[in-house]
Amino acid sequence: MSGPNGPAAGAGSGPRLAWYTAAALSAVLVVAAAGWQVRADVGAQSATVTGGSAGRTVGALEVVGGESDVTITPRGDGAVGYRADMTWSWRKPAVEESWLGDTLKLTPRCPEGDFGITSGTGCSVRLAVTVPAGMPVRVSGGSGRVTVSGLAGTVDADMGSGALVLAALRGPLRARVGSGTLDASGLAVAQADVRADSGHAKLAFAAPPDRVAGHVGAGRLEITLPTATRYRVTCRAGAGRCETEDALRDPSAGRTLDLDAEAGHASAVSRAASP
Repeated sequence: MSGPNGPAAGAGSGPRLAWYTAAALSAVLVVAAAGWQVRADVGAQSATVTGGSAGRTVGALEVVGGESDVTITPRGDGAVGYRADMTWSWRKPAVEESWLGDTLKLTPRCPEGDFGITSGTGCSVRLAVTVPAGMPVRVSGGSGRVTVSGLAGTVDADMGSGALVLAALRGPLRARVGSGTLDASGLAVAQADVRADSGHAKLAFAAPPDRVAGHVGAGRLEITLPTATRYRVTCRAGAGRCETEDALRDPSAGRTLDLDAEAGHASAVSRAASP
């Protein structure tokens, strides 16, 4: 209702009240966020734990890395050992050990919701595992980094959006990356089966393999093979590209190279092996 000089005094008080309420709520949220940041940073703790096969016979190793960083390297005896360097702000992480027959399974775990509360201080695990060189190994990872080097047994590695690094492997290899990266060098494996979905995979062989199978979805796959080696080549492509050097092709060769590209790019070239 309006008076003789304009709107009644109460008109417009509703919008002003809503504005004041929103401003106050924003201030509370900013203060709360700042408090969370400080509490997460100040509360960071660290510890190192060790473990392993503890005298039991191990036939194979499986590591479910999740978001952790994992390295797997050889050792001289028949045991399996690990060291886990942990940091956390709220609840301490752990490495879960479980057995299926003679297979030892290691699973580093952060309490639910603790990964990366702020600037990586929420929870992190760096897991270093040592195994007999010829032991079969299966490892998977999410967004962390997984490194496997120097092994002569079968390696089965599966990575999501993180980085998978393989070096100087000598046993049969199966490797897959989702949207992440694969960098494999110094390979002396007889058989390799590699898949890159939307990620990028690079493989360099120090010795000629007997069989290589590579598949790429929307990503990129690059294979480097030793010079003066020939393969029975199959190279297929959908909407993508599949390319191999003519010098690698020999329809009568005993070794095989089988590449398949959906929407991505697969290629194979020959280079002299690095000393």
